[in-house]
Amino acid sequence: MDRQLEQTRDSWVNAFFTGNYDVLAAHEDQSFKVINEKEGISESSLMRYEKIAHAVKNGVWKPQKPNVLSEEFEFDHDLTECKITISLENEATIIQELWVFKEDWKIVELRFCKVNQRVKID
Repeated sequence: MDRQLEQTRDSWVNAFFTGNYDVLAAHEDQSFKVINEKEGISESSLMRYEKIAHAVKNGVWKPQKPNVLSEEFEFDHDLTECKITISLENEATIIQELWVFKEDWKIVELRFCKVNQRVKID
């Protein structure tokens, strides 16, 4: 895996679990969105940051770390896009992260997929 992507992704994941929405914003593309296919929900960054800030302020931001079974990295031909597919233990959900490299790696989409419904990148 690209070392810069690995470092950026680690920073982004850590920022989520600690509730640091400023760091999240630094690693998320302006068009970033979270899609939950099972619940039919799509959420923008601004909405997420507000929810996270409110939860942190009230001391209730305690997201659970998932039990990861496997992670699969799929880069495009130019190595400027990477789709990361995460399979979880004992869960019927697949998580996909779509990252793009412009000047830095940025995440553009976080998708909670129904099992066996994965997005293909070109």
